Amino acid sequence: MNMNKKLLNYFKGDDLAASVWQGKYQKEGEETPDDMHKRLAKPFADIEKTYIEKEKEHYEDASFNLDIMSSYALKREPLTEERIYNLFKDFKQIIPQGSIMAQLGVNSIGSLSNCFVVGQPVDSYGGIFQKDQQLAQLMKRRGGAGIDIATLRPAGVATSNAAKSSTGAMSFMNRFSNTTREVAQNGRRGALMISTDINHPDVLDFIKAKRDLTQITGANISIKLNDDFMNAVVNDEDYVLRFPCDADISGLIYPHDAIEQGLQEVEDYYIKVIRAKEYWNEIIKSAHSVAEPGLMFWNAMVDYSPDGIYEQFRQITTNPCSEIGMQPYDACRLIAVNLFGFVTNPFTKKANFDYKEFYKINYEAMRLSDDLIDLEIEHINRILDKIHNDPEDWDIKLPEFDLWTKVKETAQASRRTGLGFTALGDTLAALGVSYDSKEGLEIIEHIMHYKLMSELDCTTDLAILRGTFKGWDSDLEFDLIESNELVGNNPFYNFLAEEFPIHAAKMHKFGRRNASWSTVAPTGTVSLLAQTTSGIEPLYQGYYMRR
Repeated sequence: MNMNKKLLNYFKGDDLAASVWQGKYQKEGEETPDDMHKRLAKPFADIEKTYIEKEKEHYEDASFNLDIMSSYALKREPLTEERIYNLFKDFKQIIPQGSIMAQLGVNSIGSLSNCFVVGQPVDSYGGIFQKDQQLAQLMKRRGGAGIDIATLRPAGVATSNAAKSSTGAMSFMNRFSNTTREVAQNGRRGALMISTDINHPDVLDFIKAKRDLTQITGANISIKLNDDFMNAVVNDEDYVLRFPCDADISGLIYPHDAIEQGLQEVEDYYIKVIRAKEYWNEIIKSAHSVAEPGLMFWNAMVDYSPDGIYEQFRQITTNPCSEIGMQPYDACRLIAVNLFGFVTNPFTKKANFDYKEFYKINYEAMRLSDDLIDLEIEHINRILDKIHNDPEDWDIKLPEFDLWTKVKETAQASRRTGLGFTALGDTLAALGVSYDSKEGLEIIEHIMHYKLMSELDCTTDLAILRGTFKGWDSDLEFDLIESNELVGNNPFYNFLAEEFPIHAAKMHKFGRRNASWSTVAPTGTVSLLAQTTSGIEPLYQGYYMRR
């Protein structure tokens, strides 16, 4: 690959960073990422202009109470094109992630979202084929996807077709994996997460699936664990697998030899009694030998999420990198803040983290994250226009058109954002503290406190100025008790009520703009360009070979 001296100088001689940018994100006429950042700043600024005019109406209205806004909102400078460019410049503060750098500001027909969730297939061949096509259609627009197969019946269960009995949920994993490998994405293959529930009677096959290194080579796989199973492991007890996986078996009485009987039909569902610790040991064996399946502690993921209390936004599975759980047809629109950029006097005895500046920049990153949803909708409209004008008959292109219509409607409803960070490892190293030290953990907690505080301020300010996400319900999130105190209706909202009572009260009154907003993505390629450690990872090695 030909590389100009100007580009190599930009990255201070780092030819890996230069080649990654050149291969993935450089567009015609761009010599360095500085040109790219100017390209990205303009469309963000265009969205800001439309909102700024509307916001002026609020501020100039004599009846508008300025006291309901955060103190920073009243003194911040507008996000002009120049200011946005300076926030992006040199990857030092705010970093729009891969799909944004690749697609925004050019006449492309692709999504700005990194990853999607397609949900669960209906338990039929039609349902399986529908999800298979949806995976392909998303991946060809540069998106990865997550699918949960816990809805597919176990092996041996009767079917109403010529096969007479099912080959099992796990038999369709290679279909989805192969689709991922087949869909080209500008020189890279797609990305896929396949999950299932620990309750599924075929879960042992799922646990062992990737021990054969020739199988399911185009997907990550993960198990959704629950508290009941983990308690059964700790107490070395029996555990009842069941299908459907959410079947209520609270009144179930089974014979003492149920383990030997295998899969059994009980009323209108199927059960299989196992020793929980035996399955856990198989999980550990697979983790040690092939590092999969991944484990999703699903009760915690749902209960400690702001969207988990909303049925319409409840998570089904995660995206391929597993940083965010989502409902069907939603997406992670990723922006990262470079934590290293807030260390003053790095690697000296005077090193310090500028929490006040971090608050301000993270607030602006949250605002840009909401703008990104509008930009994504513009890109989805381009996709829909292209599909509409394609020469194929409507019976061929209608499934793709319906898919992107659902993605658009879901984005408009949830306004889900994915604001994260990178360079935590470098930040701690620059401050002179080790990653797992008491001081290091205190610094991390303090950074995360300011991160959440700025995001709560911003998403609530935006709710006042721009409106809430669709379906926001204050009574669903909090109860107001007699002492006029808020009590959260899940662990996340209870945490807010206890640790951020002022923000919780404001959210209870005015709502918020985004159903959920924060995540920590791996930022692999982004960290190469920023020349920092990746995401939340420590500085684990001074140098290494990337193959």
